[in-house]
Amino acid sequence: MSSKAMAPNKKRKATSASASADPEIRSASSSSSSINGSGASGGKSKKSKGISSSSALAANGADGDDAAAGGYEPITLAQMRSKIMDLCRKVPTVPDGGIDPADDGAVNAWAGRMQAVIEEFNLLLCCVSAATYKWGSERSGAADQNLGVLSGELGNAQEQISNSVSTRLTNVLAPVVDLVIERTVTTKDDKTGEEIKVNHFVREKVDPSFLRLCNDILCRNAPMLRQVVLANFHKINKVIGDYSKATKKDCQNDRGFAY
Repeated sequence: MSSKAMAPNKKRKATSASASADPEIRSASSSSSSINGSGASGGKSKKSKGISSSSALAANGADGDDAAAGGYEPITLAQMRSKIMDLCRKVPTVPDGGIDPADDGAVNAWAGRMQAVIEEFNLLLCCVSAATYKWGSERSGAADQNLGVLSGELGNAQEQISNSVSTRLTNVLAPVVDLVIERTVTTKDDKTGEEIKVNHFVREKVDPSFLRLCNDILCRNAPMLRQVVLANFHKINKVIGDYSKATKKDCQNDRGFAY
């Protein structure tokens, strides 16, 4: 009984003795495990930081890349108002004695200058949508109403200029023409004796009398056509200014309700 009872005690003493005999091994193993653990956690943290930073750059850089693509710079509403006033100064004036309908060169020159101003105006209005864009949830009810009024006035101005001015300018600048044979040249091949006919075509106005009528209408109404263009230019300039004031007021009201 005594020999059996002493056996486990000897094993425990041997184990404790071997553990106390190698303190350096224990410290080395513990230090190596701590180093490996810190290295793994450090690798994970560096990797996670790299992923988060790259995703942040991707998220923040998307808008920047889009804005910088092709050297694009958005036009503000204030810049649009300034450009509209510049266009007002480019609208051609009407001579004191009026425009001679019989002078096709003078009629076409005046109509061409007016057409160029209107085209630039229409292209400028196409940039209003980009300057006023906001996601639907970011706009209040008043902001939606203000934007609707702005869009309606822009469309109304373009419609008036198109119906009253652009149509008359187009009738003068781009009359209806048709291809007709001006002359036919016939040649004979000396070797084969075959005749070859070559037709020379020319563009002729389909209805010269209608073109003269269009010249008369344009020259007679040139002062009022100019007035219609300038009236709508100045109206749009005022509409954009009123929209900017209403938007600023709406933002102030939102901040007041927030507090």
